[in-house]
Amino acid sequence: MAELAYQIATPAELEEILLFGEARLAAIEADVTARMFKSWHAPWRKESLEHYLKLGWSFVVRDKQSGELLGFFLGQALLFMRGHTQTLWIEALDAKTIEARQGLADVAIRLSREKHLQRVLFAETANIQDAIKSFPHALMQGSITEVATTKS
Repeated sequence: MAELAYQIATPAELEEILLFGEARLAAIEADVTARMFKSWHAPWRKESLEHYLKLGWSFVVRDKQSGELLGFFLGQALLFMRGHTQTLWIEALDAKTIEARQGLADVAIRLSREKHLQRVLFAETANIQDAIKSFPHALMQGSITEVATTKS
């Protein structure tokens, strides 16, 4: 098993994350035209990455030896949402392995606790049910998953 390294994602990694997302989409969608249409709405499209990567709340995970990108999450802090002062919104979380996915979810939750944010909300596109099973969590409004990071 590869040793994983987690770090804050930067705008310099935009193209690499974009290529990662495109490759992951190509693995599940063979039709080029359908893939193009899906990429227009993907959370990792260029304008989305330009927004999230400058905020400092997004992370990447890499193989420590090779430096290969194994996954990422796109996040931003939201103020005054649902009665909570600060919430971390995870727009997308994608990784090549379950270990990388679990690690990224763990980073998001620990970061929120360290920064005294009250909740982490994972968008439906994050597909993290297997990654957060050890944390108390709840589905809210259909497909958004909420993890409390402070005692209410």
